[in-house]
Amino acid sequence: MYLDVLLGLIIGILGGCFTGLIPGVHVNLIALTTVSFSSYLLNFVGLEFVLVFIISLSITHSFLNVIPSIFLGAPEPSTALSVLPGHALLMEGKGVEAVKLTLTGSLLGLVACFLLYPLLEFVILYGYGLVETYIGELLFIVGIFLIVRSGNVVVGFFAYVCSGFLGYLVLDSGMSEPLFPLLSGLFGLSTLIFSLKSVSGFPEQKKVSFSVSNIGSSVSLGSVSGFITAVLPGLGSSSAAAISSLFKKENDREQFLVLIGSISTVNFFMSIAALNVIGKARNGSIVAIQQLINDPPVLLMVIPSLVAAGSSVFLAKYLSVFFSKKIGSFSYEKIVYGVVVLIILMTFVLSSYKGLFVLFLSTVIGLYVNLKGLPRNILMSCIMLPVMLYFL
Repeated sequence: MYLDVLLGLIIGILGGCFTGLIPGVHVNLIALTTVSFSSYLLNFVGLEFVLVFIISLSITHSFLNVIPSIFLGAPEPSTALSVLPGHALLMEGKGVEAVKLTLTGSLLGLVACFLLYPLLEFVILYGYGLVETYIGELLFIVGIFLIVRSGNVVVGFFAYVCSGFLGYLVLDSGMSEPLFPLLSGLFGLSTLIFSLKSVSGFPEQKKVSFSVSNIGSSVSLGSVSGFITAVLPGLGSSSAAAISSLFKKENDREQFLVLIGSISTVNFFMSIAALNVIGKARNGSIVAIQQLINDPPVLLMVIPSLVAAGSSVFLAKYLSVFFSKKIGSFSYEKIVYGVVVLIILMTFVLSSYKGLFVLFLSTVIGLYVNLKGLPRNILMSCIMLPVMLYFL
C-alpha cells in the first residue's frame, strides 16, 4: 500500500507538471482516462495508486497552470483573469513575482482549507440546501454589478451580452473542449495582440521580493469563492473568479493574483469535502475518483494534496525562474506570433473548424473590450450567462 501511495504521488506530480505547462492538455481528461484504464492498471498496482495519482496530478496542475497564463497568455478557466495583471508584471520584468503571488494564494488557500476542514464540512452540510435554489438570481445580481462597475453601462452591457451569448452558443453546441478556444480568444490572444502596439520587447526579468498588504483578505475571499463553486452545481472556478473580482480591482495586481491563485486550488480541496459530506462531485477529477471508489478515504486524499502542494511550490518557482531567464533572449513579436500559432493549432486539434470560428469571434470581442478600456472580468459572462439562463 505505502509503495503504491508513494509511486502514485511521484507520478501524479510529474503528470501535473505536464498538464499544467502545456496549454490545452486538461487534467480532467487525464484523470478520466486513468479511470477508464483502471481495470488494466489494477493488475499491477493497488487502488491507492490510482486515487493518489489523480489527487496529486490535480493539485500540481492547479499550481503550475498559471505559468503558461502569465508567460504565454494561454489561460484556463481558473486562470483566465490572471492573464492581464500577470502579463503586465511580466512586461515590467516581474514575471517571477507574478508566479510567486499566485503560488502564495494557492498554498495559503489550501492550508486554510486543511486547518478549517471540520468547519467546512459543517457549512457544506447545512449551507448547501440554503443556496442551491438561488444560483440564477445570484449570477443575475453579479452580472448587474459587473456592468455597472465597468465604467460605461451601455458599452459594458453590450460586451456582457456579446460574450455571454457567444458562450451560450458555444457551450450548447456539443463542440469538443469548447472552453479552450472561447477563453483563449477572450483573454489570451486578444491581450497579446493588443499589447503588440505598445510593447517592443521583453524587459530583463528581475529577481524581486514582494509584499502584499491584506493578503489574508484575498485568500479568505478566494476560499469563500472556492467553497461556493464546490457545493453549487453549474458554477466553476471561472465563475468564482468573476464573482471575486467584484471585490478586488484589476489594478490591485498583487492582491488580485493572490486571489486568483487561491481559487482553483481551494475549489479542488472543497470538492473533496463536498464529496465526503453530500456525496456530490463538483470537479472533473473528483468525478473520476467517484467512479472508481464510492466512499474514498478522506485522509488518502487530503495528505497527498498537501504533499503535492508543497512540491509544486518548489517546482513552479524553479520553472518560472527558468522561463524568465530564457524569455528575454527572444523577440517579443516572435513569441506572440508563436503563441498565436500554438493556440490556433491546439484549437484545431481539440475543437476542429468550429473551434477556429469560436476563437476568431472571441478574440474580436476581447479586442473590443481592450480597446474600450473595460475591466476584463466582464468577459466572464461567457460562462456566467449560460449558467444563469439554465437555472432561471
